[in-house]
Amino acid sequence: MHTLRSGRTGRPGVRRIAVAVAAAVALIAGGTAIAFPATAADEPSNVALASGDNAPTVEVSYVPGWNSAAALNNGVVGPTNTLSAMWGTWGAPGNPTQDIATYTWENPVTVSSSKLYLWQNHLTPGGDSGVMIPAAWKVEYRNSAGEWTPVTGADLSYPLPVLDSAAPIASQPVVQANWDAVTTTAVRLVLDRVVFQSQRKATSVIEWEVWGVDAPIVEPEPEDPNAFIDAQAVAVRTVTGTAPELPQQVWVIGENGPLTYVDVEWAPVAASAYATAGEFEVVGDPAGYDGQTVSAAVYVADELSDEIEGVDYTATITTPGVEPVLPDTVRATYGDGTASSAVDVEWDAVEPELYAEVDAIFDIEGAVAGYAPGAIATVFVVEPLSQAEPIVAIEFDSAPQGSGWYTTAPTVTVTAEETASPIASVEYSVDGETWTPYDEPFTVDAEGEVTVSARATSEDDAVGEASETIKVDTIAPTTGIDWVVVDGTSATVTLTPSDAEPGSGVTRTVWSDGPDASPTGETNNMYATYEEPFSVQLTEEPRYVHVQAQDAAGNVEQHVTVELPTLVGGGLDLQPSISQRCVAGKVALVVSVKNVDDVAAAITVESAYGSKTFPAVKAGGTASIAFSTRTVGIGGGDVEVTGSAADDTTYEGSTAYAAFSCG
Repeated sequence: MHTLRSGRTGRPGVRRIAVAVAAAVALIAGGTAIAFPATAADEPSNVALASGDNAPTVEVSYVPGWNSAAALNNGVVGPTNTLSAMWGTWGAPGNPTQDIATYTWENPVTVSSSKLYLWQNHLTPGGDSGVMIPAAWKVEYRNSAGEWTPVTGADLSYPLPVLDSAAPIASQPVVQANWDAVTTTAVRLVLDRVVFQSQRKATSVIEWEVWGVDAPIVEPEPEDPNAFIDAQAVAVRTVTGTAPELPQQVWVIGENGPLTYVDVEWAPVAASAYATAGEFEVVGDPAGYDGQTVSAAVYVADELSDEIEGVDYTATITTPGVEPVLPDTVRATYGDGTASSAVDVEWDAVEPELYAEVDAIFDIEGAVAGYAPGAIATVFVVEPLSQAEPIVAIEFDSAPQGSGWYTTAPTVTVTAEETASPIASVEYSVDGETWTPYDEPFTVDAEGEVTVSARATSEDDAVGEASETIKVDTIAPTTGIDWVVVDGTSATVTLTPSDAEPGSGVTRTVWSDGPDASPTGETNNMYATYEEPFSVQLTEEPRYVHVQAQDAAGNVEQHVTVELPTLVGGGLDLQPSISQRCVAGKVALVVSVKNVDDVAAAITVESAYGSKTFPAVKAGGTASIAFSTRTVGIGGGDVEVTGSAADDTTYEGSTAYAAFSCG
């Protein structure tokens, strides 16, 4: 009798199919589910630690240059006010409603708990309430379909620390959430920003722990494409004092099948091994499979029973249109607890339509003398492996920043695995045109979006290829600072931040002003985000403007500082003004300077279209000059005005004018 099982939808890679079949073969052959014994390694631990064997990569929705996404899982949980010792989101573009951090593991983990160490500066000494405890938080995991799904549990809750307004602290006590265990390769933390005084406030996390265990790893596929994926589970029984008769051949199943018998050479068996009742194992070396072994379980009893109590399932694989090969014998268990894999079986005939298509799974029944239920073999029909090209892989020595950009050029390692023929050469390219022989890891020296390609050529001229695209920006943005003095009492400052192509682009520029030449001086004003030109009031002491820009990759500019002129006490009081008009179809620039001081003054006016000096403008008088531009339109600019009086008072300043056209 044949039982046809439903085909599977979708096709994983051929090698993955073979490994999955190998696992199924092992399960079916054993006739039972695999149970993993409890060990110390099964005790839950913080699987998010950066120092772990299966440490996750870290991605965040945003991080400013003074915070660190890497701090999230460095294992340091103590109170701190060091900004680089925490992940923060102050200054995130667009003032988002949520902040997100993601852990991604290379190998699956089974997780059931999370601990969160929050930081805030609301009501703290010197705090500006820019960072506050979130309104809520939650944990989501990536399911088998690749979708983000909330964790669940009957007792799941997400507690938040309560701020003591009478004695506020920055580093908050740990909060914890517990849920029903899930196995996944990625989890993410979602923080809902709190709204305070009509503003959404940033969040900050000192440490985010995820507790669980590493999930059992399925046995990896063999590196040798010619290796077998399963072999006969040999069982031999004998009476005490009699040497066991081990088979001269065992069957093996290759990646494409079919089941094949090969010669085997067994290790010597000492007489002491079968001198008394018991069980022992003998290792065998199958012909043609260097590095792989088979084993035989030898059962020794004082007296052997002939009553069969059970026959193990067996399994085999084949490819479409190829008749499956079934084993000549099956493994039976006897009433005395011994087992033998040399029990003859007669299988039913197999109709060709059963193995005509890939992904088919069906059962074949077999007759076993002395055991009425007989035997069952499951046949898997797999897509044949035809890998001729070398298998090429590209690995980077580090993960990008949470922004998705590398701010330090990564080092690339290329590996090439031979398949049908040995590797003849390996090359790499970072521009898609120039290929360089690969002999050791190299550093990516390009900026912007970079595609790293690698190719390996075998001795029979088959070419295997791989490519990975990354974003690299190792250069910080720069900021130009322009300023003009207005009326001798203030300075209008204009910033021009830029990030040279192919950089990630400027995302934020901050500025501060004050009496301290140090950008971090405590007497300076707090840093503000630059949006438009700003005014700084001049004083009799030097005044400084400090500027710093950050790009999308996370590079932060070294502070740029300019010193503004001082306000000279008792200076000459002049009031310049500018108007524009059309004269005979051309633009004329009219500059008037009123002397509002109580002494006469010598005044000089300088522009891009000429200059004029007025030797003596009386107190309360006005000097005017019209500069002809001789053009239909002009762009914006500045007019410089200087003055001096007999009492040694002076004036120096500039006045801006806008673009103007007579066209």
